[in-house]
Amino acid sequence: MTNPTQGGIKRPWLWSLFALVLLTIPATATMMMRHRRPALPSYGQVPAFSLTDQTGKPFDSRALAGKVWVADFVFTSCSAICPRLTEEMARLQRHLVNRGADARMQLVSFTVDPERDTPERLQAYATGFLAQPSLWKFLTGSSKAIEAAVVDGFKQAIEKEKDKDAVDGFSILHGSKFVLVDGGGTIRGFYDSSDATSMSKLRDDIAALLERGGV
Repeated sequence: MTNPTQGGIKRPWLWSLFALVLLTIPATATMMMRHRRPALPSYGQVPAFSLTDQTGKPFDSRALAGKVWVADFVFTSCSAICPRLTEEMARLQRHLVNRGADARMQLVSFTVDPERDTPERLQAYATGFLAQPSLWKFLTGSSKAIEAAVVDGFKQAIEKEKDKDAVDGFSILHGSKFVLVDGGGTIRGFYDSSDATSMSKLRDDIAALLERGGV
């Protein structure tokens, strides 16, 4: 009579094959999930720009080539929507750092008040939100350059209106969306910074782009 135990010992390759199958199942499932992610829409190309960052150094769109990046639009003397926008960007920064994705990403905050937002003011503002200089850039420049980047490039409005309660007698109306851009400079999404579901989708879409190599 054949001993079943002895038969099992004579065929150790069966156990090895079984273990390999078990190890392969999670990896295969993960790959299938990635391929199921729907392709993100395209909203046009961000035009080239050349501005100055919060450290006073030149920063242009070529520095973003190959990176997935998120843009928003703020100004340092804003007491209404901008603090919330910047806090949301700070949360996104923590999210990326905690997941080790910061080396493949860039966060970019464009001032919509370049006449007052010097690099020094932007630096102080960035420090207040614990911005990491290598990951999160705050950009300023001439009014013409900012308008070209924000209005023409991202289709985000910038409007000054009279405001008797403001220090300079006017306030600035501007877009409150976060904009996701892929490694090829194509806009892939707009996200409502005041909506938790929209911000969650932004994080998911970032992950989808990173999984595809940034495009």
